Amino acid sequence: MNELAIRPVEHWVYRFGIMLTLSVIVAVMGLTLNSAAVVIGAMLLAPLMQPVLATGACLSMALFVRGLGAMTRVVLATAWCIGLAYVLARILPEQDLTTEVLSRTKPDIRDLVVALAAGAGGAYATVREDASSSLPGVAVAVALVPPLAAVGVTLEAGDRARATGALLLYTTNLAAIIFVSIVVFVLTGFVPPRRLASTLPRLALAAVVAAAIVVAIATPLYQASVSTIRSNNDLAEAEAIVDIWLGDSNLRSTVQFDNGIVSVELRGFENPPDQAELENLLAQRFPDLTGPPLVQWIRTQPATTTTTAPPSPDQQLEVAIEEEVDNWLGSLGFDYRVNRVTISDGIVTIDATGTGVISSADLRLLSERLNSLSEGTRPRLNYSFQETIEIDSDVVSPLELVTESIEAETKKWAVTVDLQLRNLLYDGDRLEIELAGPDEPSTLEIRRLRAVIDTLDEDGYELELFFVQRVPVTTTVLPPTTTTTIGE
Repeated sequence: MNELAIRPVEHWVYRFGIMLTLSVIVAVMGLTLNSAAVVIGAMLLAPLMQPVLATGACLSMALFVRGLGAMTRVVLATAWCIGLAYVLARILPEQDLTTEVLSRTKPDIRDLVVALAAGAGGAYATVREDASSSLPGVAVAVALVPPLAAVGVTLEAGDRARATGALLLYTTNLAAIIFVSIVVFVLTGFVPPRRLASTLPRLALAAVVAAAIVVAIATPLYQASVSTIRSNNDLAEAEAIVDIWLGDSNLRSTVQFDNGIVSVELRGFENPPDQAELENLLAQRFPDLTGPPLVQWIRTQPATTTTTAPPSPDQQLEVAIEEEVDNWLGSLGFDYRVNRVTISDGIVTIDATGTGVISSADLRLLSERLNSLSEGTRPRLNYSFQETIEIDSDVVSPLELVTESIEAETKKWAVTVDLQLRNLLYDGDRLEIELAGPDEPSTLEIRRLRAVIDTLDEDGYELELFFVQRVPVTTTVLPPTTTTTIGE
């Protein structure tokens, strides 16, 4: 009880807070330095396993109030770790996400299995004093603080998708430890038999809830594992097909799967064999692709030694700004393309296209990055939003929208002058309107119509107006003629 801090322990919060803070600092440094050794040090410092096991112990004894208190400590500690990691990442110089961070953003079913096994070891080592020497190994196997540090680092980088993955890894470890610790504490006799007998229904309920949470987490993790294994197998088979097709060629190949499309990049001095043959081979092997295989050949030239002058400070600044712009767009989390970057009088003009929306906060972040390179530099973004439109979808063209607007306004105008719109045709250059009514519209009325249409199409057009006069015809109805025949 004392080891798990279930009973009040003097100065426990102070000692726990100090060690947790130090472990987060070490974890963030290790993640940003891409040092596995430093990250392992953070795992050994982290005291977060204590309140997690305390939660499992309270649930195993049906002490739900104390279990809620232990879980509250875990939640507060979790929030503190993420917040502190975010602040530390904000203070540190801007850099790309390291492999130590990325490795904690894509959990799969194997992480859950490790958490279950290591959590069982941690609970057993807590109950049995002779196994307490295994606790450092458990802390390394089930890392709680490094995933939380990864959440803070990725949030600061603006990568919410990877932050969600790191949080899922932490949740996986947390749920697995609590569930398996309940089982271990019951099986090892940690719970007194009399209490176990009297609280068995409540204990069973707690165990079922914990198991349901673990199963709910295991479902997406298993799907992610299957998807990863399938992707790796498909990539290996595609690379084997390309290698066999190249044969003894000196071309270098790079194979990638992206959004259901396989692409092959070939580089070399010599011409490649028939590329259509490779595309057919890949299409036959992977019939479920969302698009045809893409084979791109890039001719490389032999390296030549040339003597060039070192770049000027302005050229170095221009290269640094272009790299910063590219990194900024890459951190927004959507597909993009930088078309041009020009620098003039401290204004960086960026022409780019992409599939996402850029907010004012994103532009302020870019401005801060550019100012760190050269004070007074201001960004100006010319951004084009790209949207994928399916062939079969009902898409209204801009010309159709303008035509509909012109037709609606013409009908309104026709009503005011006692006319009827019979037909309207518009191809972007020539507007043909056919009207019918009792009297031909005056020049002033036609000018009013022209002024309304000009507000809808400012690019210019040729107007042809046709009028058909409708003359009322009165039909005279004659009474029927009655013939009377008088018989003789």
